[in-house]
Amino acid sequence: MFKGFLKHVNNIITESDIIFEILDARYPEETRNYNLERKIRKLGKKLILIINKADLVEKEVLEKQKEELIKKTKLRIIFVSAKKKEGINLIRKEIGMAKKQQTLTVGIIGYPNTGKSTLINSITGTGKGKVATSKKAGLTRGLQRIKISEGIYLLDSPGIIPQKKEESDLFLVNSKNINQIKDIEATAFRIIKELGIEKITNYFKIKNVTDEEELLIEIAKKQNLLKKGGKPDSQKAARYLLEKYHRTEIK
Repeated sequence: MFKGFLKHVNNIITESDIIFEILDARYPEETRNYNLERKIRKLGKKLILIINKADLVEKEVLEKQKEELIKKTKLRIIFVSAKKKEGINLIRKEIGMAKKQQTLTVGIIGYPNTGKSTLINSITGTGKGKVATSKKAGLTRGLQRIKISEGIYLLDSPGIIPQKKEESDLFLVNSKNINQIKDIEATAFRIIKELGIEKITNYFKIKNVTDEEELLIEIAKKQNLLKKGGKPDSQKAARYLLEKYHRTEIK
């Protein structure tokens, strides 16, 4: 499966004149694919980082992210919220400036659930699930060629996940959902570590907790998630916490 995805993405890089890498504003570094970035630069293609879901991050944090990314990458950075259609005009402007020949192809790459589909619908101005697509002769099955306007196309494929990623890393950036997670408690511990115990205890209005295991027990008590016999069920509490995180109720 990984090889199939990689083949799709390699085709996107080859076929495209300019490439947008879609990142999650909450975890921009974790959703970058350094191998693909190196390949894009080696081929002399223009790469722009599109930081999506900016509405889920405080403005001060976004400014710091932008400063650090520009310093590290020397790339053009655009913050957007595809869901709220904020920053979309900046992307359209970038596409317009890049069109110097009769036809321009814009490649879209990124992890699953970084908001690629929503972004594409926002750029094209179509509603969710209404993007008109067509297959280009010679392209690998799975790639979608989407017309934006006369002579301008988007090239999209399924999100690609690097092989060496823990499932907790993938859940953190919403590239795996709860039903795909094998070790619910370990993933909950990772989320607690990432967000900080204080933020979660404040959210659930829990006091005097010092570690992850104790926190899950207290969440189980608070939400009445109990085993037979009335003991707190930390497994159910872990799942409950992951659901809250996945729905961005805990930011």
